Amino acid sequence: MARISRDRDDVHIALLRGVNVGGSKKVPMLELRELARSIGFGNPRTLLNSGNLVYAAHGKPTEEAAIALEQGILQRMKVSTRVVVVTAAELDTILDENTIDGEDVDPSRLFVSIWREFYDRQALLPLLEQDWGEEQLHVGSRAAYQHAPEGATESPLVDAVAKLLGDRVTARNWNTIGKLQSLVDDVAAAANEDA
Repeated sequence: MARISRDRDDVHIALLRGVNVGGSKKVPMLELRELARSIGFGNPRTLLNSGNLVYAAHGKPTEEAAIALEQGILQRMKVSTRVVVVTAAELDTILDENTIDGEDVDPSRLFVSIWREFYDRQALLPLLEQDWGEEQLHVGSRAAYQHAPEGATESPLVDAVAKLLGDRVTARNWNTIGKLQSLVDDVAAAANEDA
């Protein structure tokens, strides 16, 4: 078991912003996995069709990985997108820091906005002082959590976070975040088997 834990430390999660939504900015997941292999990442896996990539980083820092993926997607697929890369440990923190829970919280309407730079967190702090009615906001160390009971498209809170951070943030619902954590464990286990 300790071996898997060590391999898990080298697993990263790349989140592409705004791809495959409404028929624009098409990034086929097979091509994304092939790109990841060509960059030198191990055992790349994708989740859903919305730009979620989990891979063994082989020591490449997250910021370098984000830039390499952005450039590769632009060159190969002619799509300009921002990529946010987090480590498995950061994903664990994102899961642990969620304080919005309860029977009335629909996980498909709990949105996790993950930013690229630490200073982006500071920009969101004034939103905590506002009254969002039935919507809830929590700002963690790596992500903002927004519960929007009516959905993201009808949410002033989700809209406010997006306007403040622009393309420096990407969001996933809580269900997707949980699935990404399971995929991290799969990639780590595969790395262990390959060793």
